[in-house]
Amino acid sequence: MEDVAARLFAPLINDMGATKEKYIGIQESLVDAILFEMAKKTVFEVTDAAKFAINILKRNLFERTADVGYLATDAEIVNLLRMALDSADSQELDGQRERIRARLAEYQYEYTVYDEIVIVDRNGVVQANLDPNNRIARSNDPCLSEAQAIDLHSRHDEDKYIEFFRPTDLKPGRGDTLVYAQKIEDPNTHAALGTLCLCFSFDDEMAGIFKDLSQGNEQMVVAILNENGAVLSSSETGILPKGSRVDVDIKADFRIMPFQGKSYIVSTVATDGYQGFYGLTWYGLAMMDVSAAFRQEHSEFGLEQAFLQNLHSFSGELSIIKDESDDLLADMKLDSINGQVKAARHMADGFVEVLRFVDWIGDEIDDLFSEAIRNLQKTVVTSLFGELEFRAFQGNNIADRNLYERANDVCWWALTPLFRQLLTRHADQSLNDGERHSLTANLQYINNLYTPYLRLVLADTNGTVVAVSNPPEELEERLVKDGLPTGQELVGTQLERGLVKRALELKSSKEYAVSCFEPTPLYGGRPTYVYTTAVRHPEVADRVVGVIQIVFDAEPQFMSMLSDILPRDEKKRILDGSFGVFADRHKMVIASTSDAFQPGTTLRLPDALFSGANSERSSSVVQMDGSSYAVGRQISSGYREYKCSDGYDNDIVCLIFVPL
Repeated sequence: MEDVAARLFAPLINDMGATKEKYIGIQESLVDAILFEMAKKTVFEVTDAAKFAINILKRNLFERTADVGYLATDAEIVNLLRMALDSADSQELDGQRERIRARLAEYQYEYTVYDEIVIVDRNGVVQANLDPNNRIARSNDPCLSEAQAIDLHSRHDEDKYIEFFRPTDLKPGRGDTLVYAQKIEDPNTHAALGTLCLCFSFDDEMAGIFKDLSQGNEQMVVAILNENGAVLSSSETGILPKGSRVDVDIKADFRIMPFQGKSYIVSTVATDGYQGFYGLTWYGLAMMDVSAAFRQEHSEFGLEQAFLQNLHSFSGELSIIKDESDDLLADMKLDSINGQVKAARHMADGFVEVLRFVDWIGDEIDDLFSEAIRNLQKTVVTSLFGELEFRAFQGNNIADRNLYERANDVCWWALTPLFRQLLTRHADQSLNDGERHSLTANLQYINNLYTPYLRLVLADTNGTVVAVSNPPEELEERLVKDGLPTGQELVGTQLERGLVKRALELKSSKEYAVSCFEPTPLYGGRPTYVYTTAVRHPEVADRVVGVIQIVFDAEPQFMSMLSDILPRDEKKRILDGSFGVFADRHKMVIASTSDAFQPGTTLRLPDALFSGANSERSSSVVQMDGSSYAVGRQISSGYREYKCSDGYDNDIVCLIFVPL
C-alpha cells in the first residue's frame, strides 16, 4: 500500500515542493519590496527637505541682489554722501543723517528681512546706519574696496554687488553676517561716493524655514552647509551645532552616516539656482535617524479597498508580487483538489484529511500575503500622499514669499523722492518733457532690476497714466487681442477706477491694495495681480498726489513656481501626467502647468478641497474627467506679516495631482 501511495502521490509531493520554493521566492520579493518602498519614501523625504531649504533660501537672496542695486541709487542717500564729501555744515549734515536714519527705518519696515543697513563713505567713515545699538564710526572691511573696484557701467562685470557671509566690523561682535554691498556713485559724474551694505537677518530667516519644514516631519534634521561642509545654520543645534563639519557629497542621492552613536540617512544637495542666481557656494542637508525612518506608520486615509486593489496599476513591483501570490494560491488549490480526488479513488482517507489541511494552509498563506501586500500598498500610499502634501506646501510657501516682496516693493517705491516731487508738480502744473523722461527712466531702471513685473505705472489722482516702464527685454506682452495699448501707448490712458480709489483711500504709506486676479489692459488683457498704493506729497504726508501700480508677470512666475515642485521619479523626471494648480477658494484657476486648466476657469472638484484653515494640508483621491488622481493640497498661510497681519486677505489653494 505504501508503494502504491508513493507512486500515486509522488507527482503531488513534487508539485508541493515546487510550490514551497515559489513561496520562499515571493516572500523574499515581498520583503525586498517593503524595504525598497520604505527606503524610497525616506530618501525622497530627506532629499526634498534639503532641496527645499537651499532653494527657498536662494530665492529669497535673489531678491536682495535687486534691493542693494536699487537702494544704492537712492537720491537721499546719494545726497548725504555728497554733503559729507563736500564737508557740508555739521548741523546741516547731522540733519540729513537723521532724515536718512528715518528713511532706513521706513525701508526696514517694508523689507523686514534686514536687521542692519550701513552707509559708508569712500574713506570708510560710517555716515549713517539703521541699528542704534550698533555704534560704529568706521569700517575697514575689505568688501568696501572690492565694491569700489567694480565698474557699475561695464558689461564685463556680471555682478555689480559683493556678497559675503563672515564676521565683519560692520557689525562687530555679532559673528557671521550675510552682507550685500554695492558702490554708491554720483549719478551725473559716476564718481564713487561710498558703499551701501545691507545686512540680511540670516538666523531669523532660517528659523522660519526650519519651522515650516518641521510641520511635515519633526524627525527631520535640516541644515545649510558652506562649501567646506561647515554648518552655517541647523534646525537641531544639539545634533548639528553651528560650525560643526559634515562631509559633502552631492553626487550620491543619499548615504548612511554614523553620527553621535546613531545611523542617519543623509542627503546633501546643491541649489538649482533662481533666474541665474546661485550666490555663495552653499548646500542644503537633511538627515533622519534610520530607526525613525523605518518605523512603521499606521496612518489611515479612509481609502476604499477597491482603490487599494487597483494601486498596483502604477507600481510594477506590487503587480508582479500580487500576480505571483495569486498563482501560488492557485497551484496549491489545484494540488489539493487533484490529491483529494486520487485519495478518494484509492480509499486513502488519511490522505484526504492531509490534503484538506494543505488547502487550509493555502488559505492562510493567501491571507498573510494579502495582508502584507495591503500594508505595502499603504506604505506606497503614505509615501505618495505625504510627498504630494509637502509639494503643495512648497508651492504656497514659494508663492507667499514671492508676493510678500511685491507688497514691499510697491510701498517702498511710492516713497521715491522723484516720484513724490514730480507727481506733486504734475498736480499743480503740467510736466515738461524732461521731467516726464526722468519719471520714465526711473521706472525703467527699477523694472529692469525687478523682472517679476511686466511694467510699473505712475498715475495722477484721476487715474490718468503719467509715466510707465516698458517690459524688460526678456519679458513679453502676449496680448490677448489686437488694439490693446502697449509700452508707452499706455501714457494718457485711464486706470481701472476701483483700484485707483482703493489706493487713494489708504491711510498711510505703509498700506497697499491688490487687485483681484482678473484681466487688465496693463497685462495685455490677461488676468494677474496688480499691487498699488498712494504716492504722497513730499512734505505733507496726508496729501495724496498720485498712485503707483506694479503689474505682476503672473504667467511665467506662477508657472515656474509650480513646475519646480512637481513630483519626479528616481531619474529626476517629472512624473507622467502629473500637474500643479494654484486656485482660489472659489475654485477659480490662477495658474496651472496643465493646458486643460487655464487661468480664470473653474475646477470641478469637491468643495472640501477648498475649505479648511490656513496652512492646512491634506491628500485624497479624486475623479476628474473620467480619471483617478492622487491629490495633495495646502491652503496658503502667508509669510512674515504678508497676509497675516497687514490686512490683505487672499487665500490660495495649491493642488498637486498624480494620475493613478
